[in-house]
Amino acid sequence: MGKSRGSEGSNGHSGFRALFASCFHKRPEQPPAKSPPSEGATETDSGDSSLHSLPNPNPDPKPPPTTKHPAIMPKAPKKSRVAAPQPTMPYRSPDAAAKGGKSKGKHKSPLKYFSAHDGASGARQQEADARKKQLEAIFDDFETEEDKNDNHDSGDPALGADSSMRYLEAVGASPADYSLLVVCEIVKAQTIGEITKEGFVEGWNEVIENLDPAVKPELAAQKRHVQSRMKQVSRDSAYYKKLYQHAFVVGKTNKAMAMDMACAMWGMLFDAEIGHEWKTAKVNWLENWQKYLEEKFYVPPPNPDLPEDENNKGKWTRTVSKDLWNQTLVFANKTLEDESLGFWSEEQAWPGIMDDFVVWCREKGVVATKSKDDMEVDE
Repeated sequence: MGKSRGSEGSNGHSGFRALFASCFHKRPEQPPAKSPPSEGATETDSGDSSLHSLPNPNPDPKPPPTTKHPAIMPKAPKKSRVAAPQPTMPYRSPDAAAKGGKSKGKHKSPLKYFSAHDGASGARQQEADARKKQLEAIFDDFETEEDKNDNHDSGDPALGADSSMRYLEAVGASPADYSLLVVCEIVKAQTIGEITKEGFVEGWNEVIENLDPAVKPELAAQKRHVQSRMKQVSRDSAYYKKLYQHAFVVGKTNKAMAMDMACAMWGMLFDAEIGHEWKTAKVNWLENWQKYLEEKFYVPPPNPDLPEDENNKGKWTRTVSKDLWNQTLVFANKTLEDESLGFWSEEQAWPGIMDDFVVWCREKGVVATKSKDDMEVDE
């Protein structure tokens, strides 16, 4: 039995960096004028007053002059360096400055750069704020006084079952088929029969910003988008998988989903209407899967001949974990490719319930069991 599981930035940024690099780039210093060497000293760099004259290797018997030698006194180079015109923004080259003209470079002032970007950012924020208010207004139209009273203590606005039903109908969805899951995924619903204001606004805002900018914060536009998503389910396997996974989110209680809820969800998702029927040429896999689960985990009511009620009710002895839920989709896809279950082996890490289902299918004759002769031929 298998084991259970558990470079540089954009052009705008490059230009911005280049601007600052040019503004703070130091100019090369001009060499200072040379003074004629004195008899008592050799030539030195007069640009730095910290350098003193070196003694003449053939000193004259006359004592050196007591006055300071001009070679070590000039301060002009240092003054020239300090007084040199400092670059401003935008940078003007020395030649252009001398001619009173402007540099040919098309540098933008940093203040203008930030002002332009702050302006664009501010406009986007205003647009986002306006869109949020419009989405909140749509939500408020469906919220009733009963909803407000129910959520008064928590302070988190949410549409209850009746209000959620009215919203589903308004966007062309039904609580009886997969379109329910389409809406739940969009509005980030965490349970069936409740739509929070936060999830509603965030969900539709993400649709507009990331998926479909053509969707306006209007009820009619939301309905068109929901209808488009419903058609997408049958042709987009990635979106179908996303929808399948979100079904566990809205269907679970605590960390697991009740088996009766899981069976209802599987019936909704493995449906020919949406192009994902769990059925092959010879085997109706969904039917056999649910039959197996019922035989193994369902306890019928005490009096099967009487209608079920609180005192006469059947029960399930098993819940569905997130791992089992997700692996059921993987297993289903495998069976659609190979209805003989040749892909399965005891060494693979399928959930134990899947291993038992394979054995059940072979015992019930749902799939053929290989004989020893067939196994020897395969080897």
